[in-house]
Amino acid sequence: MTERADATGWRGRSLAGVVAPVADPQTYRNVLYLFLAFPLGLGYYFLLVFGLVLGVALAVVVVGLLVLLGVVVGSRFLASFERSLANRLLGTEIADPDDVDRDASGVVETAKAYLRAGSTWGGLGFVALKFPVGVLSFVLLVSLLGTAIELLLLPVYPGGAFNVEVAGWVVARSFETTTERLLAVPAGAVLGVVAVNVLNAFADANASIASSLLGSNADACE
Repeated sequence: MTERADATGWRGRSLAGVVAPVADPQTYRNVLYLFLAFPLGLGYYFLLVFGLVLGVALAVVVVGLLVLLGVVVGSRFLASFERSLANRLLGTEIADPDDVDRDASGVVETAKAYLRAGSTWGGLGFVALKFPVGVLSFVLLVSLLGTAIELLLLPVYPGGAFNVEVAGWVVARSFETTTERLLAVPAGAVLGVVAVNVLNAFADANASIASSLLGSNADACE
């Protein structure tokens, strides 16, 4: 993974260093990656659950085993997409895995080669993790960035631009007068700065996970 231009880590940083991520284009690529995480994770979750349930239900016949094999091997295509997404949006440089025996011939030997490759199981693990990571991404985006934007826009949209609600608290309803809405703007600005730093840190964690599970240095399964 390359050195990334985001500003994460609070200790020993100046105020300018804390605010800098707001103007950093990498921040908004990080936010886009996190924004996409929930719908992608949800889609992966349904594909995996459907495939695994169907495969187990039909495991008594050959078809079920083929379905399970299809889920495992098919996850490599999802992992490849995720690898490209991380490289493009998170600034990683994850190489395509090279641990599959390319000399394998025939359907059975090719299937065995994929099942022996550590990258197959690393990719499957990443795809399975995408749903909980996506849920956490959504929570952070709404509770931090969504609330910050709502506060910033209250003078223009008194009823709330997005009707953001966090743990039962409807943001717009807490600022009823013009004065309160104007005071909400600096509060939103401060929260916005906090939000981009937290989201950058979480994006860094995602980049580390992607590099660990989607990289080419996965150990081959014994």
